[in-house]
Amino acid sequence: MPSQYPIADMHVFPLTRAAGRLTLLRETDHLLRRFGLLELIDLVAGEGTEFTLRAEADRFLFSLSGSAIVSLLDLRETSPSNGERAEFILDADNPQGLLVPFGVACSLEAKSPARLILLSTHSESHPEDRIAAFDELGTYTASQ
Repeated sequence: MPSQYPIADMHVFPLTRAAGRLTLLRETDHLLRRFGLLELIDLVAGEGTEFTLRAEADRFLFSLSGSAIVSLLDLRETSPSNGERAEFILDADNPQGLLVPFGVACSLEAKSPARLILLSTHSESHPEDRIAAFDELGTYTASQ
């Protein structure tokens, strides 16, 4: 079955609220084989981040408060969706999680003051982790 997203292996999933708790991820979701790093990200309205790429670490994003636009660019040379872009809004009022596959560059932009959780499958840096270069981002924008 074809994916509804331009990057087929990104994954957006609903979160469950019960008894005053919001479950972000559980072992039975079968999405995470390894745990590496958990970070809290605070952004002011209008603040954005660079396009970061993790070479071997999958990342999960969750909004705790506010709203942020997540922009993705698939930079994996052997991926069927190489060069594809995707944008998604993570909003605390509509709790969802987003899987950002390794090799996909990711940028955040706060629509309002936002607090997000970033969970990564690896904490250690990989030699190919990087910030996507401006000219590289422009190449893919121009071709679409």
